[in-house]
Amino acid sequence: MRLLLVAAIIFSTTGWAAAQDQGGNVDELNRKYQDALAQLKAAQDRKNELATENEKLNARLTEMQKQMDDSHRQAATFAMQSFQLRSEHAAWLAFLKRYPKLSQQWQLFIESDPLAQPTTLPAYADPKTPLAAE
Repeated sequence: MRLLLVAAIIFSTTGWAAAQDQGGNVDELNRKYQDALAQLKAAQDRKNELATENEKLNARLTEMQKQMDDSHRQAATFAMQSFQLRSEHAAWLAFLKRYPKLSQQWQLFIESDPLAQPTTLPAYADPKTPLAAE
């Protein structure tokens, strides 16, 4: 009889202990579930923040691309104008080599003060021009 009573006590305490473990296990599982939910919410919030930041960076990239295209267009325009000016200058120098007298007059003009009044008019008359015949 004692054996039966001891066995009944042992089986009842193990069942009671198992119920207590299960109750603690449920609380622990609930806590882990809440932690997992909090981590998922934090991850989703971070994902949304990164998406917003990515949109802002894409907008800034588009703006910078437009600025770069404008600067390329401007550089092409300046290159074309620079080429035009350099070619006109080269043509002018070739023209001055062809006419040495005009080249000397040009050199005098460049060396003089452009805002000063000339004291005497230089003799620029070319005998071949119709105005010089008069």
